Amino acid sequence: MKYVKQHFVTGMKVSLPDVLNRMEAGIAAACAAAGEGIGRAVTGGTQGTIGSVITGDTPAAGIRDGKLCLTLPRGEPGPQGNPGEGLSDNAKALLLSLLAETALDRDASLAALRAEWGLADPDDTTPEAADADEGVL
Repeated sequence: MKYVKQHFVTGMKVSLPDVLNRMEAGIAAACAAAGEGIGRAVTGGTQGTIGSVITGDTPAAGIRDGKLCLTLPRGEPGPQGNPGEGLSDNAKALLLSLLAETALDRDASLAALRAEWGLADPDDTTPEAADADEGVL
């Protein structure tokens, strides 16, 4: 089914069922075409449907039944880093109380987080200390 763009203008008399049925037919045709392949490939200025993409030991490409079929080589697995342990329950509770502004003592909660994470207390070179000098905290 070839797509024909419809141009609507104010005051134009249209048959709503006809327009909607054409739209539905177009959507159904697009869905059916999408079921035939996983996408569109452009080679040499022509378009064709991709038939299959699989992994294998060596790369390969071929045309079967007018569809591009690819074999992509398997890559080496990437490094598996240490995911760590995540946040402790204490750090989660401190962060939530700070974010919800329910911490009884904001400075004590920040100090506890710094201690748990091994971070130095703010000195006169940190943004926190500059804010404290200006009365922002």
